[in-house]
Amino acid sequence: MKSLVLLALVFSVRAFNEDRVVLHDILSMTKDVVIPRKDATAANTYIVNLDLPPMERWNNVLEHFDPTDITAVVHALMDKFFPSKLLIPILEKIGADLDHYISQPFADELRGISKNFGINLGDIVLGNLVYDISAFHSGLSKACTSIVTSDKMGRLIHGRNLDYVIGKHLKPLTIQVDYQKNGKTLFMATTYVGYIGVITGSRNGAFSVSGDQRNTGQLWENLLSALEGSWPTFMLQRMVLERAKDYGEAVTLLSNTPTIAPVYFIVGGIRPGEGAIIVKDQRNLRNVTLMDHRWYILETNYDPWNTPPKSDDRRDAGIAAMNKVGRENMNSAELYKVLSVPPVFNANTTYTTIMSAADPDVYHTMIRYDAPSN
Repeated sequence: MKSLVLLALVFSVRAFNEDRVVLHDILSMTKDVVIPRKDATAANTYIVNLDLPPMERWNNVLEHFDPTDITAVVHALMDKFFPSKLLIPILEKIGADLDHYISQPFADELRGISKNFGINLGDIVLGNLVYDISAFHSGLSKACTSIVTSDKMGRLIHGRNLDYVIGKHLKPLTIQVDYQKNGKTLFMATTYVGYIGVITGSRNGAFSVSGDQRNTGQLWENLLSALEGSWPTFMLQRMVLERAKDYGEAVTLLSNTPTIAPVYFIVGGIRPGEGAIIVKDQRNLRNVTLMDHRWYILETNYDPWNTPPKSDDRRDAGIAAMNKVGRENMNSAELYKVLSVPPVFNANTTYTTIMSAADPDVYHTMIRYDAPSN
């Protein structure tokens, strides 16, 4: 495995600049394509029973979807984000010896999806590890926005837009998942069919969490972090939703558990002031920004202490929209409106989720078929 990684490192950096040019050409050719806008659609909810054997947990979800849609996503990811095809044999190696690289029950869940859908296990692994391979200082455009805010009564509401450049492939696969144990909801999440990590989720009476991409460091650092046994980033987020009993425990686990890739974890609790932006490097914690006495925190894809670039200033647009609404008028509907203000809301927005760990009835996800065109 190590020799494969070292071989990939030699060529992937060299190939990456060439692939960036190709990607730029692809995006340039498609930027003038006009796609008719539709209305936003509520995501369907499916139950994943954590008491079932891991290989069977996703069966009742998968039966509603076409496996060719999953393979289309995998191929789109390969075309856009892999700096070198030399990474493919690494993923095939991981698929052949899955338990050595991905802990249970996640390894068997991936096997179950592969078996049920009749899709190559390496492709399923690829789709589930693409963030950990693509989140570094690549210069490619990736965007998300997360906000934890309080209303005038002090109740915390957590909203997020998940933006991704292959959104047209992901929107039909966007679902809400009701993770249950002993016949009761343990936590809610929003994900894409075939993806077992959690990027957006809320555990009732405890905390909510969303992940935003952080582009820093180099690809070789991610690969080294993986070799050292760090967690796949959003499998860690799911693990925390399963195990952490409250906001404080969630912040501690997310802060102190090494991840393969850099990331922003945005966490909301159930009490006033319980909000945090956790800034992670590969393997290590970089910084934690706490909500404290502020009425909201907002994160896009830039370190809180740095000024975002003028070419992608969703942060200031979000802040202006939040301040225009004001705490006295803030509620779930108003937060959705804030997340619908351009450029916070943009052509790559796949879904918007509004949630509150203090009130499970708040949780809802809209698939953003109404996203503006470029």
